[in-house]
Amino acid sequence: MLKVYNTLTRKKEEFIPLEKGKVKMFVCGQTVYDDAHLGHAKTYINFDVIVRWLRYLGFKVFYVQNITDVDDKIIKRANERGISFKELAEFYIKRFFEDMEALGVKQNIDLFPKSSEYISKMIEQIKTLIEKGYAYVVNGDVYYDVSKFKDYTKLSRMSIEELKKHRIEPDPRKKNPYDFSLWKSTKPGEPFWNSPWGKGRPGWHIEDTAMTITIFGPQYDLHGGATELIFPHHTNEIAQAEAATGKKPFVKYWLHSGVLKIKGEKMSKSLRNFITIREILKRHEPEVIRMFYISTHYRKPVDYDEEAIEKAKEKLENFYNLLNRILNFMKDEKVENEDKLEEILTKTKEKFKEAMNDDFNTPLALSHLFELSKEVNRFLDKNGKIGKEMGEKIIETFKELGYIFGILQKEIKREELPKEIMDLIIKREGYRKSGNFDAADEIREELKKKGILVEDTPEGPKWKKINAP
Repeated sequence: MLKVYNTLTRKKEEFIPLEKGKVKMFVCGQTVYDDAHLGHAKTYINFDVIVRWLRYLGFKVFYVQNITDVDDKIIKRANERGISFKELAEFYIKRFFEDMEALGVKQNIDLFPKSSEYISKMIEQIKTLIEKGYAYVVNGDVYYDVSKFKDYTKLSRMSIEELKKHRIEPDPRKKNPYDFSLWKSTKPGEPFWNSPWGKGRPGWHIEDTAMTITIFGPQYDLHGGATELIFPHHTNEIAQAEAATGKKPFVKYWLHSGVLKIKGEKMSKSLRNFITIREILKRHEPEVIRMFYISTHYRKPVDYDEEAIEKAKEKLENFYNLLNRILNFMKDEKVENEDKLEEILTKTKEKFKEAMNDDFNTPLALSHLFELSKEVNRFLDKNGKIGKEMGEKIIETFKELGYIFGILQKEIKREELPKEIMDLIIKREGYRKSGNFDAADEIREELKKKGILVEDTPEGPKWKKINAP
């Protein structure tokens, strides 16, 4: 039974989609005025793991992530560069897709709707809100009247007094300081569309509800995004959709991922403390970045730290070293005590599933893979070999469960060592375990002269080829 933490109710709930076996899922996507940074990567990787797990459980998921290609920041940046907003947006959409594909995220998203493609739907929704008395027009601008929607604070749990402290979109013409924009009248140098209220363009919040109601209908299962979007963005989405359609709840489960911090502050472009995905991928492989994020629960914030990323890299390398070690130790015949490994494999899968079904607890699920790794290394240390069938089953398990995280998907190849070298490695490990460290060191030096460096780790001895002295 899968349980998810629902921000709307502030508790874990059994996940039961509106339509049996099918999940309609939406995650707030990118505003394309610059390259995506590591904070964005956290959100997208977190929800990529979630959608992978839902599909692993057998759900048929239709996953939508929007692209905001009409926005103040896009228009400003385009004007600074002397190009159209469309040209700027298309340039960064292409780069964003390249980043998402490199991270293994894009492949699992079914639709990337652009805000510019849904302007007419936004206008229709705004007209409905005005007709129902939830919105008002002021000289070509349209605002949502928050005082008319009684459940406005149900997602954020903020009081109206708290809302008054947030001077969002200051405009003395608004009825209430916390009313928000649905339609903005055109200004010089800005793109515009025709509407019943004059030329202009939509506000930010209306795009998501116009898209999802068009794609999914008035209600759907899962909406994701970073915690910073709870207020005002997701709060405003609920107000718009439920007022326009009369259907509640607009979304059954609201899931929010913790933000990425750098030196204690949220990584963001406005604070100029961001590192782009492109920059980090020059230094680290995509699986390392994914390993870094899955080591923390998706709802928790993460502090960016190069040392932590190096640790993630080391953990990932340990997994790959084990898989290669299994290949190198494989023999055609079955080895004694493999039945115990079979039991451990079965229990690992069960524990992994339990962890992931508990609100996608990736660090706990990952710990079970670490335990499995230790057990397999102990077996190899003791026996010096493993049966081909069992070895392949273990590798398949690591790859199968690793896929949920987006790791351990690289091809592994058997790297044969001469029998005399393997015999020396096994002999050395025997000396080391019996406490005869002098003899073990002698063999280590002998192996080094032959171009093989042996390193002792908690997971067992690991070797790699080096240039012989």
